[in-house]
Amino acid sequence: MLKQFSLALWLAVLALSQTACASTASQPWQEHEVGRYVYNKWAGGELTVEYIVPSAATPDTPVLIVVPGARRNADSYRDQWLSLAQQHTFIVLAIGCSMQVCEDEYQYNLGGVVTPLGGPRPESVQFYSVPEKIFADFTQRFGSHQTTFALYGHSAGGGFVHTYMLAKPDAPVSRAVAANPAFFTFPDESAPYPFGLANSPYQAGDIDTWLTQPLTIILGDQDLGPRTKAISNSPAANAQGRSVYTRGLAFYAFAMNTAIERNVQHGWQLEVVRGVGHNSGELVPYAYKYLLGNAMPKAKE
Repeated sequence: MLKQFSLALWLAVLALSQTACASTASQPWQEHEVGRYVYNKWAGGELTVEYIVPSAATPDTPVLIVVPGARRNADSYRDQWLSLAQQHTFIVLAIGCSMQVCEDEYQYNLGGVVTPLGGPRPESVQFYSVPEKIFADFTQRFGSHQTTFALYGHSAGGGFVHTYMLAKPDAPVSRAVAANPAFFTFPDESAPYPFGLANSPYQAGDIDTWLTQPLTIILGDQDLGPRTKAISNSPAANAQGRSVYTRGLAFYAFAMNTAIERNVQHGWQLEVVRGVGHNSGELVPYAYKYLLGNAMPKAKE
């Protein structure tokens, strides 16, 4: 009887050990610092995550989430951060949402709160819901102690990031950088959405909260060419400015005037990078210092 009990106990311990080993081995970053995995727990469709997990990473290593531009080339956007991530030891998760899943600017740049016809989308299929899901899934699988993530987006991804900070004020974002957004949603209650907030899901009080977020706008002063997507190249977008650079300057000036008028202590910053156009790779070192370096706005309490 005792032998049978001992054998059963030994088999149980062995099974648990094998399960634990299999679970650990199933994580792609255990074998490769740089790679990709599929995320299929979003109701909106299947996503890919292009990751960098330096070999020196621990449960206390910071996490950066990256939202690519309109080409959705998450692997290229991940690689722009590789040398910095290895040098300074932080984790990068670049979100890949294909054209078949995030089919237009309303779903991608604007997070999917409404359809192109203006109808509401369920929160479960809004692209805005993705960063927190990716973060929660990764931290659970990695055993991370992190409770917040830094957030970077460029071009269409920059459009996503600056409006994400409006749409998700309670998201666990430590710092955010929106670089060269293709067009902007102004904190203007009189301008129609998506160029302002009229006829949008947002209320006047949301503007005050938005302005207090730890958000930095980075613009390349040579980003002077026209955009090509439907909303980005529309007459309303061109009324904001004939280039991303001029649109960004107008947006930031309007936001600062709004903060003064509403007596809001804003948390935003602006950096203009000389000699750089619509090029995320050349802006990444500047974004790093705001996201994970020393030139950082005050984080949310």
